[in-house]
Amino acid sequence: MLISNLGYVTLNVHDLDEAVEVFRTSAQLQLNARTDDAVFLGGGGKHHWIVLRSDSTKPEGLLRMAFELDPGATFDEVEKALADAGVASTRSKNFKDDRVQEAVRFTDMDGTEVEIFTGLAGVAGGEQPKWAALERLLHVAVSASDFDAALDFYTNVLGFGVSDFIEDTTAFLHASDGAHHSLVLQRLPGQRRVVNHVCFETKSFDDVMRARAIVRRAGLELRDDLIRHETSGSIGFYFEGLPKGLGIEFCYEHGRVDPGNHRPRTFVRTIRAKDVYEPPAGY
Repeated sequence: MLISNLGYVTLNVHDLDEAVEVFRTSAQLQLNARTDDAVFLGGGGKHHWIVLRSDSTKPEGLLRMAFELDPGATFDEVEKALADAGVASTRSKNFKDDRVQEAVRFTDMDGTEVEIFTGLAGVAGGEQPKWAALERLLHVAVSASDFDAALDFYTNVLGFGVSDFIEDTTAFLHASDGAHHSLVLQRLPGQRRVVNHVCFETKSFDDVMRARAIVRRAGLELRDDLIRHETSGSIGFYFEGLPKGLGIEFCYEHGRVDPGNHRPRTFVRTIRAKDVYEPPAGY
């Protein structure tokens, strides 16, 4: 595999100050840097998991997905895989705007910039205490205008493995770190890319509940309240964040797979695939 895990996500928002406040308080991230055109928020001692920008020439939503290079892979292998697929890329050791040591960037079929990097900066002094302790940025879920083409690209070119399917509408993709999914692809034919949600894994279930209490106190809308997924086994909740339409998930007990031996399952698209606590019809 070429990729180890999801590193960070860049979002475009219209109201930068409002979005910063949501991620800093309700999402429990640490504000680590602010420049003229970007805000960097992180956790776990990392400089950023979320980068916020405000570009009025672009629609709100996802600008970039950044994945960490697998320790056993090289940038030469990444460039070759992309070139063989006819995808142009840029390689640099000077991406100072994103505080990474080295990276390859390219644009996928839905127009989203993708970065594969090494050496995401840490924060001097380490992680500042928050009411809810976060372990990592776990995954991002996005739509694909051509689901089959996107699935082929992310699995056969970038080397993601398929953990599970929900019918032919959703694919949960894992990288080499073995988390059940670092990337979720959702079928949305003919539409521009939509980012459905980002997920933060907490250090304990109590931290899920602490985050939930903060969100409820802020009066933010809960998209899903305390559910357990059939696919990954994780338990958590979602609330409506910014930009509009973005869900922010906190979860715990996220499942793992063996990247070399895992066989994907296919689930029927029902509410129980999303939440095993939901009783069957008739109860």
